Amino acid sequence: MRQVSSRKEMMDLTQEFYNAFKVAPESLYRAPARINLIGEHIDYNGGRVLPAAISCYIKALVSKRDDTIISAYSTNTKSGYSIDLNRIKYDKANGWCNYVFGVFQTLRLAGYHIPFGLNILINSEIPLGSGLSSSAALLDLVTYVANDIYNLGISLKNIAKLAQNCENSFCGLRCGIMDEASIALGLRDKCLLLDCAKYEYEYIDLDLGDYTFVVMKTNVPRSLVSSKYNDRVDECQKGLRAIQQDFNVDNLCELHEEDLLRVEKLIGDELIYRRVRHVITENERVRKFVRALRSKNIEELGRILNASHKSLKEDYEVTGEYLDAIQEAAIYAGAIGARMTGAGFGGCAIALIKKSSFEEFKEKVIDYYFKKVQLEPDVFNVDIVDGPMKVEDY
Repeated sequence: MRQVSSRKEMMDLTQEFYNAFKVAPESLYRAPARINLIGEHIDYNGGRVLPAAISCYIKALVSKRDDTIISAYSTNTKSGYSIDLNRIKYDKANGWCNYVFGVFQTLRLAGYHIPFGLNILINSEIPLGSGLSSSAALLDLVTYVANDIYNLGISLKNIAKLAQNCENSFCGLRCGIMDEASIALGLRDKCLLLDCAKYEYEYIDLDLGDYTFVVMKTNVPRSLVSSKYNDRVDECQKGLRAIQQDFNVDNLCELHEEDLLRVEKLIGDELIYRRVRHVITENERVRKFVRALRSKNIEELGRILNASHKSLKEDYEVTGEYLDAIQEAAIYAGAIGARMTGAGFGGCAIALIKKSSFEEFKEKVIDYYFKKVQLEPDVFNVDIVDGPMKVEDY
């Protein structure tokens, strides 16, 4: 993926900004997307996850206003909306702009002083519904912009927390902290081992020698709010309540694989048990993956990736025809291991491959996947990059 926009692209964006707002932009900001290497659907269950920020960006050109209006425009959708800071509320008709407006409402409710409005032009190369966290990137980006322009003094760690609060309370997705944290706290060539229960983290070198991760986009988007994401949250909460009859735990990821027999008896519902089994075993896979990563055990990393996808397919049921097909395509094409990444229900998968085999791998994946589902996927390399930043002043 491209990391730096060309001068022509920036000139075009500057012109679009002027066309939308009739003033020139003052500053340019950007935030990356993310992949999750392992630990899926366990951030909201108190688990440990291993995401990394990637070189696929969402940008914001910004100028200050002399009133209290937040005016937002997207070059991708060619749509925009405006709202008064003093009258912000969720409105389905505002579409994607709810994510922008919600940030300002969240900041004000948290006690931050937002004295004037902004013009914000959004340009994204992160595909919507891709599983690369386009919504979290937008929320982190706008929160970062507000923090910088209004001199709010918010740490990167708390930028992620405020962005998550906005997605939970204003936008209606009951996600955990992983997506916002992995983007806000992104660091070049590092993945983030994040304890979602304690909101503690450490960085781990992502040095795989002759091997690399690639992203495979199914080109089947999905909306998390309208998908079964919130249903899975409810199912896990139901399982947790049943388990708490006999276990003194606050979340499912405090349990271990040796607890599964007792857990099954306590739950007494086969579907809910399978959801819980995925959570417990996936959390254990994170521990194993970190050990394999530190010892550079490539074959073990591949086995864990495949086991994660199998669990997400059979126990958590969030993969579906297209993600299963692209995971199969990756294995057929020679990947050491592969799995869906993100929330599922469409979106993207990742594969661990030898760097030198990328072009051959890409060709085989495209061919296999097309024959299977009559769609052409996108297969691309990514770099592991830093989190949100101010790129330049005009």
